[in-house]
Amino acid sequence: MKNKIALFLMAVLVVFSPVSAGITGVSSIQAEAAVKNPVKVSLSTTTPKQRTNVTLNVSGVPKNTAYTGTIFYKSKKTYISGKVGTAKKFNISTATKGYKVKVEIVVKHNKQTYKSYAYFTPR
Repeated sequence: MKNKIALFLMAVLVVFSPVSAGITGVSSIQAEAAVKNPVKVSLSTTTPKQRTNVTLNVSGVPKNTAYTGTIFYKSKKTYISGKVGTAKKFNISTATKGYKVKVEIVVKHNKQTYKSYAYFTPR
């Protein structure tokens, strides 16, 4: 009889455990934050001379996935777009020497939106 009661109690514990009830103590926001950002952004140089080209490379998701980007210069923003796996050249023109320029890339893949950044400082 004791064995039957013990088995019954074990079955009840399994059925009503927090995991099977969906009560894990992890909110959906925390679960989303746990998704790693696979997108990698790299620049051909982080200290380019004025009036030169910088090559941007985006990787980490399947090739030909579209991306958009913003280059945050000191006094303006420049918008770019491209495809993952294809190098994108852009001219920094007379970007302010010594000012750290942020390059923000946004990729949408598998119903997720990823943002990655790279920086350069003209010399």
